[in-house]
Amino acid sequence: MFATLFYGVLDPRTGCLTYLNGGHEPLFVVRDGRLVEALEHSGPAVGMMPEMRFGVRQTCLQAGDLLVGYTDGVTEARDPTGAFFGAERLRLLLNTPLRSAEQALEAITGEVFAYMAGASQFDDITLLSIRRLGPGPA
Repeated sequence: MFATLFYGVLDPRTGCLTYLNGGHEPLFVVRDGRLVEALEHSGPAVGMMPEMRFGVRQTCLQAGDLLVGYTDGVTEARDPTGAFFGAERLRLLLNTPLRSAEQALEAITGEVFAYMAGASQFDDITLLSIRRLGPGPA
């Protein structure tokens, strides 16, 4: 048995996100309507191999940046013919101006369900989005 996970600690004052990604889908940093960074794996899925070590990574969010996370149910959503929504379609969607974290969630959800066109959902579709507004209190 194994599980994927993304664990991060965001410093609201500096915008620095310290994280590890244990086999989970990459989270994306979107800046000014452009996908600028993918927070890729820093280790395998948890439980796959005993005594596995995970790398700790860091990125910094600028004021206005979006951080978008998702489960594989998003990219593996299928249309009525069985074709996957896919990571590339998600990346293209994130390369458009999104005014808020809420708008990002609505845009992705809308596109995924429109793509599915009534086809059965076989996996969870879970999304997370945050926008860094600016520096926190000192």
